[in-house]
Amino acid sequence: EPERVNERTAANAMMESDLPLLLIVEDNPDVRTYITSHLEANYRIQEAVNGAEGLQEALKHIPDLIISDVMMPEMDGFELCERIKTDERSSHIPVILLTAKATNRDKIEGLETGADDYIMKPFDAEVLKARIKNLIEQRKKLREHFKKEGFYELDDAQLTSIDKKFLKKVTEIINKHLSDTAFSVELLAEEISMSRRNLARKLTAMTGDSTGELIRRIRLTHASKLIKENTGNISEIALEVGFSNPAYFSKCFKEQFGFTPSEYYYNNSK
Repeated sequence: EPERVNERTAANAMMESDLPLLLIVEDNPDVRTYITSHLEANYRIQEAVNGAEGLQEALKHIPDLIISDVMMPEMDGFELCERIKTDERSSHIPVILLTAKATNRDKIEGLETGADDYIMKPFDAEVLKARIKNLIEQRKKLREHFKKEGFYELDDAQLTSIDKKFLKKVTEIINKHLSDTAFSVELLAEEISMSRRNLARKLTAMTGDSTGELIRRIRLTHASKLIKENTGNISEIALEVGFSNPAYFSKCFKEQFGFTPSEYYYNNSK
């Protein structure tokens, strides 16, 4: 029986870890409790009591979304938002600002710091839930966009300029090392000057791919072009995009495109 309980606990923990992680930054404990009580059924919750702590927690955990009060000690919500949106590690995270001040100037300032949404206090928990769901859905659509279109339609995607630059930098580094079979997740993290963990979290949040999957996807997309252009046999093309084992290359290619490299060539040759 204890084993069964452990199995259940492990299963629950696994289910919980699939839930989006929200960071609530709010100096008023009652407001934090109010927000948490309405969200904890559908999200994992991390809390911070001011902007300085919020920034620390955000960079440590890379949450899926941040809800922050504007008026707080140590660092207000505007500064927190600006710091989140101008740091490459966290710039992709949607931010909702909560404010008791109703002036247009405040609203403009909030949006100028890169806030994705703005909610006036006091607010209805259902409104907050709907806004969170909407922003998380937008991110999901963005990931689907990348899966379908790759990074070639970057300018059409809803991305901040810092995120566009980041993705362009990532693809440039991978393309530069395309034929290097030893090029790895660690080397990419090193070249982009980010910890492996933060890079993985950011790429998964933005593209839906882990770092390794993204490297493979870019390699295989390049291989598909080489196959279409008939630039060599399958083993040569595999090597050119960093696969030393042609059989493994064919397996990965079929997983991504639904065809073996030879079938792909016959379907696309004129």
